[in-house]
Amino acid sequence: MTTEKKTNAGTRIASMLLDHIAMTIIAMIFFAPGFVSRIASAFEISHGPAKTVIFGQMSYFGLIGLALYFCKDCFQGRSLAKRLLKLQVVNNANGKTASPIRCFIRNIFCIIYPVEVIVTLASPSRRIGDLVAGTKVVPFNPDAEQPKIQFIQTGLALILAYGLMLLLMHPINQLDSILRSNPITCVESSLNEKAAAETEQLFTDSIGTTLTPDVRVYDQIEENKNLRYVSVILRVKENILDNDNSYEQLKSTTVALLLTKFPAKTFVGQIQYVYQQPGQLLIRTEHLDWREK
Repeated sequence: MTTEKKTNAGTRIASMLLDHIAMTIIAMIFFAPGFVSRIASAFEISHGPAKTVIFGQMSYFGLIGLALYFCKDCFQGRSLAKRLLKLQVVNNANGKTASPIRCFIRNIFCIIYPVEVIVTLASPSRRIGDLVAGTKVVPFNPDAEQPKIQFIQTGLALILAYGLMLLLMHPINQLDSILRSNPITCVESSLNEKAAAETEQLFTDSIGTTLTPDVRVYDQIEENKNLRYVSVILRVKENILDNDNSYEQLKSTTVALLLTKFPAKTFVGQIQYVYQQPGQLLIRTEHLDWREK
């Protein structure tokens, strides 16, 4: 009669921590393109209407990395850390290697990671996820016959994991929709170069010694054909953007000038104040929108 080997709490906690670190790094690799794109756009100076986006399209690619977290044990019941520490997830009923679907189910409970760590201290072989999935963690037996990798079940587990991530991100998507609920889309054919040139001249004649204006005007926006879209980029020649008092004075002057050309409630738009030097870029933006929220 053989006695089943059991894993200890120290090894299991080490495995969980190593897996958490490794899978977080992997997830960050998938999110990296979105982060780079978001950082680049943060320093972009353009006349396009400002958009507040929390999630963004690139993040859907990043969710693949998080989905992999839930599928980390799907290859023969052994994640990266379990292979390093010689552990394996098996079916609690028969001791055979746990299927990819069972491994996915047990890892859903990583959502309550701190709770699972506490449970693992008391029950190293079976945390909550194991109790639900009908699995347990045991020392790897190199002499035992290992099943072939189940690609179909692993693919299904990955699809289910990705669906779960979409479900968990739903509240953030809803908030994203709320923030986008009052968008601005310019009618490209309504570009008014004459009005833009006149506005630039207005700023140049009034305060051209302290800044250089760049203006774009559209006579219509999709959401309200009676409103114009006016974007003003003012490149200041001295750094007054770090000083709140100086900035407020400049903002007061420039907004008042703009309103002499375009009366309030006849347009939406923005004024961007830019100070740029080699190695230094400061941007402050004033949004002008009189539509009902």
